[in-house]
Amino acid sequence: MGWIERHVVFNPTANKGRAASCRVEISRSLAGGGEVIWHVTEGSGHAEQIASGLPDDALVIAAGGDGTVHEVAAACAGTGRTMGVLPMGSGNDYVKALGMGTRMRRALEVLDAGKVRTVDVGEVNGIRFNNGLGIGFDAEVAAGVAVAPRYLGGFGGYLWSVGRLLLGFECHGATLKLDGERIEAKTILVAVALGTTYGAMFRLAPEARLDDGLFDVIWSDEVNRAQVLRLIPMALRGTLLRSPKVHMTRAREVGVELEENVPAHVDGEILAPTRTFEARVLPGALRVVAP
Repeated sequence: MGWIERHVVFNPTANKGRAASCRVEISRSLAGGGEVIWHVTEGSGHAEQIASGLPDDALVIAAGGDGTVHEVAAACAGTGRTMGVLPMGSGNDYVKALGMGTRMRRALEVLDAGKVRTVDVGEVNGIRFNNGLGIGFDAEVAAGVAVAPRYLGGFGGYLWSVGRLLLGFECHGATLKLDGERIEAKTILVAVALGTTYGAMFRLAPEARLDDGLFDVIWSDEVNRAQVLRLIPMALRGTLLRSPKVHMTRAREVGVELEENVPAHVDGEILAPTRTFEARVLPGALRVVAP
């Protein structure tokens, strides 16, 4: 499928500023396929604002990290706009779920081929997300990554954040409603996943699919520090569900009610702490250029 115009929503600060150096390569690669219109973001929320103002049949290319992709996807979902992705962040989780990998050259080849897939989007408390919702430990890790030393890079920043949290983490009493079924838990985290990975390399939901109309919902039993240390390598290997302390099911609608306000994130973007989360799948709501 061809587009006369291609709109690049570009975040030059992605990957701690390293993304800015990619603009020349992108311009050169896209030059032969029609007019390329650049939109440079200036802060949080700006990518979604830009994408929301584009024509309903536009190709909108999210050139940045998962935060940029999150905002562009939210603006494209439920419209005639199509999203493309150029991975320029430190995590690049969504492109892994799409099956295109994290190499810029491969992403440009996928854009050039122009194959469009229809995939699912999630919505929690009125906020759309394209990769996953994390409640509890997962969100606290994501918040820590934002202040991690730059030299550690994406994955190093996540490990640094995990290490800080291990000293004082706590489990939370929670009631889960999974397509109406109630489950009581004392848990360190609840993950509601569309994609397969979080934080660059943590494979919490390795069997998740973006187009099956279902969330993969993962939660833990109550765990201590030693047990968390055993679970982290399993999350990296994609074998977390082999632990008797971890559970998974699939559901279209997920409710989580906690005993207290708990941090949460969508696609790595931190939400305001709250006790109640109501999430649902929006099947086939997003058009995206993918392999």
